[in-house]
Amino acid sequence: MYSFDPKLAKDIGLEESIMMTHFQFWIVKNKTNNKHEYDGHTWTYNSVNAFELQFPFWTKNQISRILKSLEKKNVIKVGNYNKAKYDRTKWFCIIDEQRFLDLKNCNVANAEMQSGKTRNGMLQNQKPIPVTKAVTETDTKTIYKKAIDLFNQFCLKRFDAPAKIDGVQGKAMKSILSYLKKLCSQKGNNTPEDVLNALEFIFHRWDDLEPFLQKQVKLSQINSNLVNIINQLKNGSEQTQSSSSIAEDILAKYK
Repeated sequence: MYSFDPKLAKDIGLEESIMMTHFQFWIVKNKTNNKHEYDGHTWTYNSVNAFELQFPFWTKNQISRILKSLEKKNVIKVGNYNKAKYDRTKWFCIIDEQRFLDLKNCNVANAEMQSGKTRNGMLQNQKPIPVTKAVTETDTKTIYKKAIDLFNQFCLKRFDAPAKIDGVQGKAMKSILSYLKKLCSQKGNNTPEDVLNALEFIFHRWDDLEPFLQKQVKLSQINSNLVNIINQLKNGSEQTQSSSSIAEDILAKYK
């Protein structure tokens, strides 16, 4: 479910007020838990790709426009508190907290988070990418948890239920990451972010697959069908001529 404040919508715009509901919830939650306090503000973070998953009725261009609108209206401020230089995750704070935040209800927001429920029914984007050294054979361990978070978000969006990970499914994820890392390395892009972008691309374009493959949603099934999945998404990518991200560069190897 998505919501907005009619009074706020009148002041700053309907789309902006919907986005503000997201920011208000997470910033109050972080303030309650004394998290992400930098330069006199409480922050929350997300990428445009994650916003697109959380707000499927908006395109990336619409999301970027809404965020820029909130910046121009001096409602939010954008920052970067990522530890890794290559991490493009954006951080956001509300400039006038007294106006836009109901600080008296911090405990309520915290209680909602403990129960696993959010105002829009989605989880916030996973943690920013951790600092890592040069790519080695242990990189799959570094990005494994973040990859599981991506898969969990995928399951929540499609089935309204968290992912179930046992030993077999965990091993399958490691195999998927190892394969994607190999393809990324062949393209000269082998940072943890490149591998995760490729994985996120696959989840984001899942509806472009044929019906049979769309039903293969266990990690063990995805691992078994990974070549076919990449082939089908590559063909769809060529038809739509979407932007040349590292994920699409990987798919291009199958021409």
